[in-house]
Amino acid sequence: MKDARNVTVEITGMSCASCAKRVETALDNANGISESIVNFATKKATVTGSASAEEIYKIIEGLGYGVVKEETPAVSEVEIAQSEWKKFLISAILSIPVFTISMFMIHFRFSDLSQLILTTAVIFWPGIGFFKNAFKQVGRRSLGMDTLIALGTGAAYVYSVIILVEGGSGLYFESASIIITLILLGRFFETKAKGKAGEAIRKLMNLQPKMARVVRDGTTKEVPVIEVQSGEWLVIRPGEKIPVDGVITEGETSIDESMLTGESMPVNKVKGDEVFGGTVNTTGLIYMKAENIGENTVLARITKLVEDAQGSKAPVQRLADKVSGVFVQIVIAVALLTLCAWVLAGYPFNEALIPAVAVLVIACPCALGLATPTAVMVGTGRAAEAGILIKDAASLELAYKIDTLVLDKTGTITEGRPAVTDLFKKTKEKKLPEEEDLENILHIMGSCEQHSEHPIGRAIVQHARDQGVNLSEVKEFKTITGMGVLAVYNGATILIGSDRLMAENDIDVSELKQKAAEIKGEGKTVAFLAVDNEVEAVIGIGDVVRETSKDAIQKIRDMGVEVVMLTGDNEVVAETVGKEMNIMIVKSNLKPADKCSEIKKIQQSGKIVGMIGDGINDAPALATADVSFAIGTATEIAMEAANITLVKGDISRACEALRLSRQTMSIIKQNLFWAFGYNVLAIPIAALGFLNPMIAAGAMAFSSVSVVTNSLRLRRFKL
Repeated sequence: MKDARNVTVEITGMSCASCAKRVETALDNANGISESIVNFATKKATVTGSASAEEIYKIIEGLGYGVVKEETPAVSEVEIAQSEWKKFLISAILSIPVFTISMFMIHFRFSDLSQLILTTAVIFWPGIGFFKNAFKQVGRRSLGMDTLIALGTGAAYVYSVIILVEGGSGLYFESASIIITLILLGRFFETKAKGKAGEAIRKLMNLQPKMARVVRDGTTKEVPVIEVQSGEWLVIRPGEKIPVDGVITEGETSIDESMLTGESMPVNKVKGDEVFGGTVNTTGLIYMKAENIGENTVLARITKLVEDAQGSKAPVQRLADKVSGVFVQIVIAVALLTLCAWVLAGYPFNEALIPAVAVLVIACPCALGLATPTAVMVGTGRAAEAGILIKDAASLELAYKIDTLVLDKTGTITEGRPAVTDLFKKTKEKKLPEEEDLENILHIMGSCEQHSEHPIGRAIVQHARDQGVNLSEVKEFKTITGMGVLAVYNGATILIGSDRLMAENDIDVSELKQKAAEIKGEGKTVAFLAVDNEVEAVIGIGDVVRETSKDAIQKIRDMGVEVVMLTGDNEVVAETVGKEMNIMIVKSNLKPADKCSEIKKIQQSGKIVGMIGDGINDAPALATADVSFAIGTATEIAMEAANITLVKGDISRACEALRLSRQTMSIIKQNLFWAFGYNVLAIPIAALGFLNPMIAAGAMAFSSVSVVTNSLRLRRFKL
């Protein structure tokens, strides 16, 4: 389809899952729309296709529902909850006298007339919305929850009016008024609970500060964040939030990046380091250059990703959708059969009416519509708080089925950058304590390599600085292509590089040859240090395993998931890392296409495969896996191909994502069991006359609340 795009529309007037299913069906059957997902919990439709927003609005409004357009101010969950609470209070104040007169059989001159007046006020004031929506639904031949409520309460009300006019007894005004009151109370609690379910989005949106300090024309001005331009210079004081993404140009500080990674420990930042909007500057004053602004910031992209995930639909919801599509019609048919059966059994019409009304009231499909999306909303929101970004509900559902997890090595199990792992000096008469001798070697090597652009040189410099070694300036620095560097340090000629560099300068390395062989045997790179043509030390450089990798892999294995490592690195390195991580299946020297082939082989054996990677070369394998995880330090291509992004850049988050997926699916299954079981048990009980309509109304109202409340347990899930 040409010019296909996604349009998200907020819908008003949907009262149950049947409404959502009806809108979805109409959209799916419209020209220019290839797919639509209508989420009853979020009250939003995500439409894919070439149809314009106006065309989509027209379809939805043609069904009798409303849409929130750009120029229309959105109504918050808090405002909706306040409105429902006011309706409930008014209804309760009017209904309590009716209930009291009826239940305690209080008789006075105008007792029956008082019930009529008060019940009429309930129906045409706080309860009028049910009847308006019901008439709309009947007019467009699309019945929903409001139809059931209007039929049930309307039947009780009309019957009571007729009996009152005829001068008879046996009025049911209290049923009509109390049913509306209890349903309004249930809607209030449901709205509040759903508001908590969507709290993650509001928290993310509130992370970005409203104002920023920008340096313009040599002075610092405070401006709204939306006015900040890419390339401008900003000042961030201690304790302030970073307004946009950018790079530190001056100053040092520690940044609280918990909103991105879920980790509470601040991260040290210096000149040249990236900082992200929404994170908190905890200590030093810094200057930064704005780079990504508006919808291009990491925070904005995370918010959009979470919104998309919460609006998506899990495959497990399909059964509930099918049932919801025909549920109301079935319930009305059952209610009519119940009424006829009681009348045919010889019962008076007024007695037969009660179980029929109970059937109409008890059988609300709301719980079915809320069972899956509320759990998805809370689960994806909780994941985002912990630095786990889930692309859609289908990925969340499928992740719990993973029984084989494939790991890339470089940048996934390991840090993905060279680091010093070994340092051995030549044996000689000790003039200095061991630690001072090694510090001196690091000082020489770090000082000489600080002008090098080679990854090995940068690794040596970083290691020296990590050990607290202060570096000095050197003279006559020179790079020897493919072999190492030459420099003059305190008048001495320094050579740092490979054994080939040592050989070409006739430097004897025999004393350190054994150590060098051991380092090479582990798949690491070797560099010698020679001072005035005499070898002094050998250093090993390799890709360091992340501190958390071994524990994370063990936890994943303890969950019953088989772990496989596929890497493009050589066999020696792969086997060394595999042995250290206790990974039994290790395959090396693989090209991107080879990784795809290996994953397909595993899938062909009936396994559900998850894949964790971080590089461009991992993108094909990520796309091949059933569920793919991209490390947060990953390339944009890898993150685009992945179903789940681990922002922290740590595979321990994959373990937590699997745990959360399993818990979310457990909650969804509980919700669906409760929603289906509730109706399967309640409708026959109501039809047999064992359920008073008022009790049915309370049970129906709180069935939805119980489903949402159960989903909210995920907010407390420990990650």
